[in-house]
Amino acid sequence: MKLTVKTLKGTHFEIRVQHNDTIMAVKKNIEEIQGKDSYPWGQQLLIHNGKVLKDESTLDENQVSEDGFLVVMLSKSKASASSGASSAQPSSTPVTSQAPPVAQPQAPQPQVPSTTTSQPERPPTE
Repeated sequence: MKLTVKTLKGTHFEIRVQHNDTIMAVKKNIEEIQGKDSYPWGQQLLIHNGKVLKDESTLDENQVSEDGFLVVMLSKSKASASSGASSAQPSSTPVTSQAPPVAQPQAPQPQVPSTTTSQPERPPTE
């Protein structure tokens, strides 16, 4: 079957594959067509319907049809250890930044009663 492969650069190309091909076989096919320098199979991530496809799974298992398409993107293998650590850090940073906003809406609620409490405190201050 023919599959359309779209790149993040906005280009696309067609490849010939079988329904029972593994994702790794498809990646190697893309490497052969596009060149090892452009799309080395070890750095490719194939995406279908918003999901990154696992190398050991097949096109059928991922419900990739002849009418469908895959998106190919490259991960940086030379910095895979550092990019993996980097991507882990930013993902934990948003989680950390999400926690304070949850705490902040709770903080204004006690402040409303404390405003009422601050009114009686003003006369002793004068």
